[in-house]
Amino acid sequence: MATSSPIIIYFIALFITSFITSTILAISVPPELTDNLRTDPGAIKLASIDYGHIIKEKPFAVLYPSSVDDIRTLIYLSYNSLFSYTIAAKGQAHSTWGQAQANDGVIVQMNSLNRFRNGTGILISGDRSSGFYADVGGEQLWIDVLNATLTRGLSPVSWTDYLYPTVGGTLSNAGISGHTYRKGPQITNVLELDVLTGTYYNRD
Repeated sequence: MATSSPIIIYFIALFITSFITSTILAISVPPELTDNLRTDPGAIKLASIDYGHIIKEKPFAVLYPSSVDDIRTLIYLSYNSLFSYTIAAKGQAHSTWGQAQANDGVIVQMNSLNRFRNGTGILISGDRSSGFYADVGGEQLWIDVLNATLTRGLSPVSWTDYLYPTVGGTLSNAGISGHTYRKGPQITNVLELDVLTGTYYNRD
């Protein structure tokens, strides 16, 4: 009697999972996301490469958001879908071991937000009596945060030795550097953080 091969079963399961994801997105994606959601081979290839080239997972689509609302809508669709799919944020792609990958899911290309910020991605506020602070988008590079603060005669309290990762990327790993022993990791110097959760709501 012939027995089913586990390899064949695996590929069938993989095909079904991919088909379900593509069907859900095709049916449920609202018009405002259609232009920003890419499934072409070029976008998929870039999003599937891990920084260390060890982990490689292909997403079904890549979202190039024009606003935070685009990301919120995507999370809402997945959370309320019968078959939810993985969503992962990707900045400068310095993450390893698949942290910024989503197999058969959707990658959010965070630096796409820069094109729509109109100079509001980094805002320096405050005064000497009350103290200064920077309101910064998670997609911003630390080198740009530094340059913005220098125009006011200021600088971040703590930063990483390499200044070309995104703010969100380093904060997700605490933001440790060679001078952390003096001012603490970057995350300890954050006064407020807006987070989009899987339930679609903002959490401060």
